[in-house]
Amino acid sequence: MGSNAPGAVPRIAPWWGMALYLLAGAVWVAVGDGLLAHWVQDPHLLARWQTFKGWLYVAFTGVLAWWLLTRMRSAERARSALAQERVQIERHAPVGIARVEPAGMRFLSANERLCAWLELPPQAIVQRHFDELVAPDDRASAQRQLQQLLSGQAGHFQGERLCLRAGGGPPLPVLCTVSLVPAAQDEPAHLLCVLQDMGGINAARAALARSENILRLALDGSGSGMWDWDLAQRRITGSQGLLRLLRYRGAELPRGLNLLRRVHPEDRHRLHRAVQRAIAAGGSFDETARLQRFDGSYCWFQARGQCHRDAQGRPERFSGILADLTDLRTAEERQRLASTVLDNAVEGVVVADAHARILSINPVVTRVLGYTEEELLGRNPRVFQSGRHDKAFYETMWEAVRRTGHWQGEIWNRRKNGEIFPERMSLSAVRDAQGAVTHYVCMFSDISQEKAQHQRLEFLSHRDSLTGLPNRAWFVEQLGQALCQAQVHGEQMAVLLLNLDRFKDVNDSYGHAVGDEVLRHITAQVCMSLRPGDLVGRMAGDEIAVLARNLRHSDGAAAVAQYMIAAASKPWRTPDGIEVVAGVSVGISMFPEHARTAEQLLQGAHSAVYGAKARGRGAHCFFDESMIQAARERLEIEARLRSALAQGHLRLYYQPQVDIATGRIVGAEALLRWLDPEEGVISPARFISVAETSGVIGPLGRWVMQEACSQGQRWRAAGLPGIRLAVNVSPYQFQLTDVAACAAQALEDSGLPPHCLELELTESALAERPEAMRQVLQRLQALGVRIAVDDFGTGYSSLAHLKRFPIDALKIDQGFIRDIPSSADDMAISATIIAMGRSLGLTVLAEGVETPEQLAFLRARGCDSYQGYLCSRPVPAEQFGALLQAQA
Repeated sequence: MGSNAPGAVPRIAPWWGMALYLLAGAVWVAVGDGLLAHWVQDPHLLARWQTFKGWLYVAFTGVLAWWLLTRMRSAERARSALAQERVQIERHAPVGIARVEPAGMRFLSANERLCAWLELPPQAIVQRHFDELVAPDDRASAQRQLQQLLSGQAGHFQGERLCLRAGGGPPLPVLCTVSLVPAAQDEPAHLLCVLQDMGGINAARAALARSENILRLALDGSGSGMWDWDLAQRRITGSQGLLRLLRYRGAELPRGLNLLRRVHPEDRHRLHRAVQRAIAAGGSFDETARLQRFDGSYCWFQARGQCHRDAQGRPERFSGILADLTDLRTAEERQRLASTVLDNAVEGVVVADAHARILSINPVVTRVLGYTEEELLGRNPRVFQSGRHDKAFYETMWEAVRRTGHWQGEIWNRRKNGEIFPERMSLSAVRDAQGAVTHYVCMFSDISQEKAQHQRLEFLSHRDSLTGLPNRAWFVEQLGQALCQAQVHGEQMAVLLLNLDRFKDVNDSYGHAVGDEVLRHITAQVCMSLRPGDLVGRMAGDEIAVLARNLRHSDGAAAVAQYMIAAASKPWRTPDGIEVVAGVSVGISMFPEHARTAEQLLQGAHSAVYGAKARGRGAHCFFDESMIQAARERLEIEARLRSALAQGHLRLYYQPQVDIATGRIVGAEALLRWLDPEEGVISPARFISVAETSGVIGPLGRWVMQEACSQGQRWRAAGLPGIRLAVNVSPYQFQLTDVAACAAQALEDSGLPPHCLELELTESALAERPEAMRQVLQRLQALGVRIAVDDFGTGYSSLAHLKRFPIDALKIDQGFIRDIPSSADDMAISATIIAMGRSLGLTVLAEGVETPEQLAFLRARGCDSYQGYLCSRPVPAEQFGALLQAQA
């Protein structure tokens, strides 16, 4: 059986070689002699050919012998070299090699590496049994595998074993490979054992495991996850970090999962094209997109990877790392937002390092201080110091920063142009994890305008913006302080309230700008008239209060009042040279005679002003207790009147208006009565003036017009004769309400025909606002409402009014009728009014007719109608309805 070694020559057994040689010689002789005898007939020639054939055989066999000997020597040398090479390989191999006798399992040989491992000399290991070097725990399995090998059930076996050392050291872990080597020509059959030291392999494995663990920990620590996409099987696998990032609860990603389908629709097309480019070109892949996690939420990820190809260059795998960018993008967004807020903040922000060197500023600093960023970077903020604060101020500020980490307050700093300005500043220290200061952040805002506004507000809170005088609040405060001093020293004082006369006429005639100048002029005149120690203040639009101190008696207060009246009467000249005069009326309240508190003194002076105006312009009047009582009564009447209007305590009484020619009732004047539950009937003389001055006359007049129209319609609905209802309209109603609109609404709500309503107004109402009144009366005339002038002859009695305004009737005041026929003057005036009315086409009605003589006079002069006690007193609606029923 030949060796399998390379270059070996097949070896033939000796007896087979001899047999072949003899057979070849016999064939040569027999065949050669037969052929020569057949071809050559000549005996001599045949002998020569036979001789030649013999020498040829000798030569051939000699050459063959020489070739065989040469090949044998070459093969022997090759076997020797191969054996030496095997010995060298076994000696210097990095593994242990041994040959074991199969029968007795004793070592035949071992190389130096195995001897070194087993701590035995080469000659000693030959005496060892194979089982003696195997650890007891491994011997049973080793023997079982050897039996399988020797029985031919296996060609070789391999396994990890513990090899015992002769010196008693720790067992050596080896990877043992045993093969059966059949017998050869120069060696018997044996077992070839190759032992590889597993210590190095285990160390390498441990190092690899440590490396893999470090890589896994690095990936987990970085918050990243690794993905691998098998392009052939179209399967994606991922690390545990990837599963955590995707919030997947399973052990591994589901088969067939396509992560591209979980990309946000807005990013999917871009990311898909990037993946295709990376796979096609084989380049690196780095993209950012939103990916839907398995809990349904989207977050930002960064995917970085590479396409791997096989030996033929075809794409095989696509793998990489997935990193969660949600926190990073959130931080970037916060940083961008913080930067935007900082750049657009209304406050200046300066950031300095721990050594107070400026690191950055925002645009507000440049705008407020005038420095550029390059001028401030690296400099100390003390460049802003104004010099207004001493060293103690800054020491206190920095001590607060060191103690609490923060200081806030107002400070004066200097701009680049040298201007000093106030600012509200907040200084904070930024510390690291160890508590050491790393930065200082200063935020400030320019409050110079705020300071100026505060000063203006401070001035306005105590001063009048038009005149510069102390306002009411400050004057009252100063007056209170003066009263405290006066009580201590027994001082007598007076509060004088100056109310401008005809100030409304000045505003209406020249405008409010001129009115303001006149007020400033009078204020200046009054201030120049003050004595040392006196106080002055503006109370309201046209009221100035003066505190006159150190008076001996009330005559001194009167003298001061006269002096100020004279000063205020000096005219003010317009730029056009027109003189404007507006004097003052003065009310005086004495301390302690009239009042002892500031409010009471002002209240008394205010009440006294009305008394002064009642005496005529440019007068003064001392306070009297009756003034307060009258004012209190007016306030009480006003409150009770509002309540009576709300609770329905008001009633309308009706006084008949009788046609003189026929004696029939043609109309009625609606007169207001107040039926108080406690006091009874309250006369209109007590509450009408209060209603006019308090503003109650507006809603009160609307109610009277509504009630009168409704009652008139009720009478008409009851079949009573149609009459004309006269309703009085106060001049104040025209200022507070739209009288024409109120009349139209009352007529519409009640259904009363417009010609059945007559509105009575006084001549003074026509004179106050003639143009506005003409427009209102024209609107009433357009509605069909009649207009009558009440108490004609007691007011302006201007014939121009009768010409300009749409008047339908005149009412002669009862003051001209009361003394007829005893008074010739009253008779003349009444006759004149009747004649004038008839000539103008107006109807004339006389009020207050109480006697037949008065009626006879009016009938003789051609008066149209009358009303008065001669016919009937004012009666409630029920009684008036009975009068109409009786007349019908």
